[in-house]
Amino acid sequence: MRSFGVALLVAVGLGLGAVPAAADAVADHRAFVLAGFSGTTDEEYRTWAEQVLATAPAGTVTRRAATAALEGTDEELKVFVDGGYLPAFHIDERLRLVRLINTATQPHVDREVQAAVDSDDPAVWSEFLTNGLPRAQYADDELAAARILAAITPESSPALWEATQVALEASPAELREFIVRGQFVARELDAQAAQQPVVPAVPAVPAAPAPAAPAPAAPAPAAPAAQAARGAQRPVVLAATGVAEGPLTALAASALLAGTGLVVLARRRRTV
Repeated sequence: MRSFGVALLVAVGLGLGAVPAAADAVADHRAFVLAGFSGTTDEEYRTWAEQVLATAPAGTVTRRAATAALEGTDEELKVFVDGGYLPAFHIDERLRLVRLINTATQPHVDREVQAAVDSDDPAVWSEFLTNGLPRAQYADDELAAARILAAITPESSPALWEATQVALEASPAELREFIVRGQFVARELDAQAAQQPVVPAVPAVPAAPAPAAPAPAAPAPAAPAAQAARGAQRPVVLAATGVAEGPLTALAASALLAGTGLVVLARRRRTV
């Protein structure tokens, strides 16, 4: 059954490597900016500012500030890179915190984001967004998955049960994806399976016996002795006429005797 859960997550894209692209983009931008600048040449200053602009999400204050610096003088560009970007970046960090208040899950994220917002220290905001938020979110997602398992059984919701078990063993990002989307796909699979009618089992029908082999044919009756004898006497064909010997031969013999008798009778008449 565990392979079914893995196949389910992979088939519907519920995790196992799936991380929202927008979250990746923001994380990459924040990591680059927080790493700071360590160059010295004019080319390195411009390259860093261009990278800030390229990674900054659309609509952010940091993006507008980077655009203005790149369009200004070399001196203005250096001011921006040497720390001038921080006020704009801190505003964006604060806005990220405020947006989280409306979408925070219970109880860990909600509690910790409130504490970060209450602080006036930009370092606290960035620390929460970088490290505190992922930890709190993972704790809330584990709790949500445990609540799912507590409300179902493997028999009542097999797809949701198995998918939840797999998600709990996956990465925090994959578990988050399951809680946000994957669980609802699994629930739909269970609902569809419950609506399918149960087909009654068809009793097995014994196979028809093979037809009996036909009885051997009775031997043909023996021919009568006379018929056999006649059958044994094959007709002899006369060489001269091609007429078969048999009744015609007997007729010819009778005619021959009759002719002989007439000749003898004629000779007697002449002697008288």
